[in-house]
Amino acid sequence: MKFSLKSRPLGSIDRLVICGDDSELEILLGWGASLNAWKVMTKEKKSLDLLYGYTDAEEFRRIQADTNAGACLSPFPGRTANAEWMWRGSKYKLTNNVSWAKHAVHGFLNELPWRFFSFESSDKEATLACECEWYGEHPGFPFTYRVRSYFTLCEREFSVRSVVTNIGREAMPYSQGYHPYFKLGKKVNFLSLKLPVCKRSVLDSSDIPTGKLEVEKRFAKDSPIGNVFVNDCFMFDDLSKREPILLNDPETGRSISLWEDIGEDSWKGIQIYTPPNRESIALEPMTAEPDVLNHHRDLIEILPGNSIELLWGADFQD
Repeated sequence: MKFSLKSRPLGSIDRLVICGDDSELEILLGWGASLNAWKVMTKEKKSLDLLYGYTDAEEFRRIQADTNAGACLSPFPGRTANAEWMWRGSKYKLTNNVSWAKHAVHGFLNELPWRFFSFESSDKEATLACECEWYGEHPGFPFTYRVRSYFTLCEREFSVRSVVTNIGREAMPYSQGYHPYFKLGKKVNFLSLKLPVCKRSVLDSSDIPTGKLEVEKRFAKDSPIGNVFVNDCFMFDDLSKREPILLNDPETGRSISLWEDIGEDSWKGIQIYTPPNRESIALEPMTAEPDVLNHHRDLIEILPGNSIELLWGADFQD
């Protein structure tokens, strides 16, 4: 198999594409290093795009703020209540960046340009590495760190490995998420979902976790999604083994298996969201529940000069 790296700008936004013989992975380098498309060749020799993304610059400008499709959510995923938080006796104020609540959402790196670092390929896979550095530009997060992400494409599988390094002089609180929207060529109403053993984070009236977890049974088996609306975070019970999240099409037999390397200072759950058009489903790896900068459950502390690694991926079967 031969791989190459191609540049296909989305208007003024840098977009790089890892191209294989029968697959492609698009990265919006100029905007959060977002996963923008994952195309594979089916058994019927038809190209199928398994990720929701942006196809033109006008569409991107119109809906990106509401979707954050494919973006790296750093240094906090999801909501931070009332756009403020506490750490070691100090109070920090973020920017309320949504109209529907007084919260701050999804951190900072999701809207920043990332820079190219390297590209390597073999006859089995290709890896694009890019990075972004944060120098405490916002007083609401006055810490200095770097995220270097390695996007690897195989024939019918991709993975994302993030290396997060504290390049500052003091300990840094950290959490991360990713925001891919997966699809199988039809509305999610006709698909089924299976989750590992997990518990759902209970939310208050402001959509902030209360600290309570409830056993999740709706998708314990390969269960039809139907018209169910989901916008919840699910925390895995067993952090000793990797169990995939399975999205299936019972009619065609096609499936996407999303996996996470779970454990301490790593992934611990998944946020799931079904958008109104029902054309895709967001399956978002999470290191912690939303509002982690306030409740500190599973909050990661990175010491100066130290790094953590976060690895997740997905594969397609038909």
